[in-house]
Amino acid sequence: MEHFILNKRADITKITVGHERIPLLIIDDFFENHETLIEQAGDGSLFISDAKNFYPGKRRIVHSNYANQICAHYFSLLNGYFGIEQARCARSIASAYAISDMQPKQLRPMQMLPHFDTTDTNQLAVVHYLCHVEHGGTSFYRHRASNFEVITTDRLVGYASTLKKEAMANQLHLNPCYMNGSNDMFEQIATVKAKMNRAIIYPSNALHSGDVNSALGLSLDPQKGRLTVGSFIELV
Repeated sequence: MEHFILNKRADITKITVGHERIPLLIIDDFFENHETLIEQAGDGSLFISDAKNFYPGKRRIVHSNYANQICAHYFSLLNGYFGIEQARCARSIASAYAISDMQPKQLRPMQMLPHFDTTDTNQLAVVHYLCHVEHGGTSFYRHRASNFEVITTDRLVGYASTLKKEAMANQLHLNPCYMNGSNDMFEQIATVKAKMNRAIIYPSNALHSGDVNSALGLSLDPQKGRLTVGSFIELV
């Protein structure tokens, strides 16, 4: 078993972003032995891509020991801060190493825009940076036409229809690039910089995008590339 050790004395910052006051946690010095996490990622050869989702890179599953510690230690904080009523525990849905290595010219239109992971209001996303600031952090966005910053079930159909029309009208395929800042469709409302062993936790229905810095070459080598551990946690 990989012995990943959560730092129970980590530095925690609480903020809210946007008009909809999206709660966001920034946790520095997240794990005591983050170097072990990087070592266990290997040389990148076991990372695989998944055509079923829009992640612009490859992933490798992390041992359940990693996410289970987060769920156990942070349940009270998560339940209180994110306001999930009647939740009794935190449960890990998925946790995996992720490394962005897709070149801009390979991006599909939906990979060039902010996204949300689910409309479920009880799911949280955790991004743990195992790379430095130059690789790019994560930004949060407001959809200009709708003024939405989070996508709930009742907003989904109208939002999806509008977004499809806008993507076609803007002909994104003619200038493929990673989302990095505001454009005609989305306004950037907040940015959290990457920092080695920093984690951020936010609602999975928030509109967000990784600030992928393609100028660095997008290496698949975990020692050189934009390595993160991405997790989804459900409060139930």
